[in-house]
Amino acid sequence: MRGILAFVAASIACAIAARAQPPAAEPEIPRRYEVEVIVFAHRDFDATEESFDQSPAGFLDGPAAALRDAPVFDDSTLAPRGAPSAPFEPLAEVDPTAAAYAEALRVRPLRPEELKLGQEYRKLRAISAYVPLVHVGWVQAGLPEADAVPMDLGTLGVLNPRGTVRVHLINYLHVTLDLTYQAPSSTTAAESSVDGLDEIILPPQYRLTTTRRVTSGELHYFDHPAFGVLVRITPVPAPDASGRRPAA
Repeated sequence: MRGILAFVAASIACAIAARAQPPAAEPEIPRRYEVEVIVFAHRDFDATEESFDQSPAGFLDGPAAALRDAPVFDDSTLAPRGAPSAPFEPLAEVDPTAAAYAEALRVRPLRPEELKLGQEYRKLRAISAYVPLVHVGWVQAGLPEADAVPMDLGTLGVLNPRGTVRVHLINYLHVTLDLTYQAPSSTTAAESSVDGLDEIILPPQYRLTTTRRVTSGELHYFDHPAFGVLVRITPVPAPDASGRRPAA
């Protein structure tokens, strides 16, 4: 009898302790930001004035490095012909918090009509000293440096400059640029060598790599003798009770 009473008392104590434990903390939904980027070249740039690094990162040294290894398909990834299919499992109920977290991590390109630096782009186009190259933007989550994934401009259809823009948090917002700009080809005719083969003149390329703390809502200028970059990061308003986001 005493053993039964002791067992019941222990069970009650375990139940009380379990109730006393605080519930597991839900993951904090990261704030989302609009990132807008303008890149322009300096028309009067003279590469002979100074010595600049003209050796951009190799094709397999950047984001494309992940493409080196082809995927492996074997018995663990492909079921043999005639093998029974996996049994159907009903869809689990969607966790609203997990769904909101996944939505916050989604990267969405901005449509042309959503870009807000159109006036700055038109000003650059009106000044003969500059050649506007790129005007793009996207929406992304503000994540810590270890979790932030660089945005490859190539995924937005940008070929020149090529490279990445990474927005990350180290207590405050930071932007890391790794861009390589290819200047126009020289109009100077290639010289013929003694053996009759023409010398191939490759267009010069210039790389800008930098990290800077930035303030949201402000326009930031990143300078290079050959080209410049304008970046503005704007917080996306949080949705209201109805789930709608106020106009930015």
